[in-house]
Amino acid sequence: MSVMKALAATLIGLAAAGASPPSAVEKPILKSSTEQSTPAGVRPSRLLARAVLGMMDKDAVRLVDDCIDEQGLKPGNYAALLSAVRIHNKAGRTLWFVRPALNRYCMGFYGAHLFRYFLFEEIGPPASPRYHILFQNGGDRFAVYSRLSHGLNDFEATGCISSGCRSARFSFDGHQYGAVLCTRTSFDEQGRERVTRRRCGSDDWSDIQSSGLIRE
Repeated sequence: MSVMKALAATLIGLAAAGASPPSAVEKPILKSSTEQSTPAGVRPSRLLARAVLGMMDKDAVRLVDDCIDEQGLKPGNYAALLSAVRIHNKAGRTLWFVRPALNRYCMGFYGAHLFRYFLFEEIGPPASPRYHILFQNGGDRFAVYSRLSHGLNDFEATGCISSGCRSARFSFDGHQYGAVLCTRTSFDEQGRERVTRRRCGSDDWSDIQSSGLIRE
């Protein structure tokens, strides 16, 4: 079964089980979009940067290496092309959100109106950390919330096409992340937004471009 089919099956199961959705008025603690990073972003460590490149396919890594060469950076200096935000949650776990830096554009981290982003958990002592991937995606927007589910933060992934956007809120169930609230945003002739609930795991899920069926 492909990742996309497995993810769709998981989302349908959660919807059928009637998982309790989060509050619609909850504010995220971190927001990022294709053209907007976060104020708290810093250059990631070399180890974290290499963890990001380890999640990418060979063609994308080749484009990133070309960027390093074109910008006169030292070979392998992937951290210079990335921005990272540390999230230390109330359960005592440390997460890192990593995305491409806006001041050094590199097409290896972008697609058609979307950017690649990654959510890692830092594991082990600070002197010798390890990074476990929780979610990776390419989309238009991403947000992290303070609400915890089994020790890990909820987050929301959004993907857009010309007709509107589709979003999915994810919670961790102790073994994997799954969608608990899915919405569709459309626009009328005056450009006004209309947000409606939709069934998680429907056929249009692929518009979010998700690759994030991550298990522990």
